[in-house]
Amino acid sequence: MKFYEKIALNFREFLAKEGEKAYKNLKNFFEIQKQNFYNEKIKELKSLGLNEQDSIIKARQGWVSVIGRSLELVIEILIKDFCDKHKLKITNDKILKSKNLNNELDLVKRALIVHFNEFSVLPDGDIIIYKMDFNIPKILAILSVKNSFRERYTETPYWKLKLKESKLTEHIKVFMITPDNDDEISFNDNPKKSRIVMEYELDGIYLAKENFHSSKKVKSIESLMFDLKDLLD
Repeated sequence: MKFYEKIALNFREFLAKEGEKAYKNLKNFFEIQKQNFYNEKIKELKSLGLNEQDSIIKARQGWVSVIGRSLELVIEILIKDFCDKHKLKITNDKILKSKNLNNELDLVKRALIVHFNEFSVLPDGDIIIYKMDFNIPKILAILSVKNSFRERYTETPYWKLKLKESKLTEHIKVFMITPDNDDEISFNDNPKKSRIVMEYELDGIYLAKENFHSSKKVKSIESLMFDLKDLLD
């Protein structure tokens, strides 16, 4: 079992114990998971002959990809029951980049493609929610899941702008979901550039934490279900 799959299992236990509070305590949950990963990975690397310092560096590098994928799985757990109830389906850009897609996923990919003159590019999409209407996919939303931003806050707004350029994709909502551990977008008394840009361009930002400044677009993670439901009408 890959470590991010193990984290997803641990989160299910955490969710059963904490209930609705679980999604507002992601920072604490992932701090524990990070330490467990470090301990296990450093031990594994040292057994392969690496020294202590190199093992620590590689473990830190490895955690970046592990937390990214595990956070996506945690959000998939959040929306799974809702999607099942409303017969919605989930995929992601990693799956759609595969060469051997079935007919349905090939149609989903074609419904998302962004064109740059003679080039066609699949936009980033950590979680893509769609439904099938008479064997034709309708993309409802792209969820971008980020643990932190640093200088990467323009990535998701960029794809939203590109999707708006075509009549075929302008209806697709682009949402950001994050615990915002570095408080890049949580507060608007003196808003950082990242909050200004994302709040203006995206359709919604959902924070998995307790304390932040809300607005019409910046909301608690519980609001995601209500906004997804609005897309069904």
